[in-house]
Amino acid sequence: MDTLDAYLALDEETRRDIEVVDGVAVAREQRSRGHQKTGRRLAEALENGIEKHRRSLSRPRKAPCVDVNTEIEVILGDVPLHLRRPNAVVHSCLEPGEWLRAEDVIVVVEVLSRHSIVRDRVHKAAEYAKAGIPHYLIVQFDDQGAVSIEHYALVCGTEYSKIKVTQRDMGGLALSMTTPFVLDIDWLQLDIAPIG
Repeated sequence: MDTLDAYLALDEETRRDIEVVDGVAVAREQRSRGHQKTGRRLAEALENGIEKHRRSLSRPRKAPCVDVNTEIEVILGDVPLHLRRPNAVVHSCLEPGEWLRAEDVIVVVEVLSRHSIVRDRVHKAAEYAKAGIPHYLIVQFDDQGAVSIEHYALVCGTEYSKIKVTQRDMGGLALSMTTPFVLDIDWLQLDIAPIG
């Protein structure tokens, strides 16, 4: 599966359950409800924080257009095809039908599962850094919601440097960014416990 055309020849259900690493299809494990909900909550919090940041600008209409998505395909390389499906992505706005490429991505998020620790911490971190994605967040969760967030930023072009690690039981904010957006996310925004 060296090309995007070969990938697109697969049915949609198959594509949803794989990623492509250097032309080789790699199965994605089933994500638990808590895993999916944690990714969605963080995506919503990022989206709300970015919108608040835009409204605070003196000329919000001049700010670059950004979008937030979950479980969307990101092309990291064309030949051989290298495609990942992060849990959440903040990216530049795209035209309808346009594929999301690494150069469009501003923040990429992976929620850890017991099966993905090495893949997310080592392999994907190296891949995202090599592709030039400026910010990488790694999130751990439990039954209540996010437990910790590791924030990495690109330095020297192809390596991440750990900016900060926050932990729910230590208090404070879950995530505070000053670049590329000014935003603060509270732990309560990442709560996944059932309502009621």
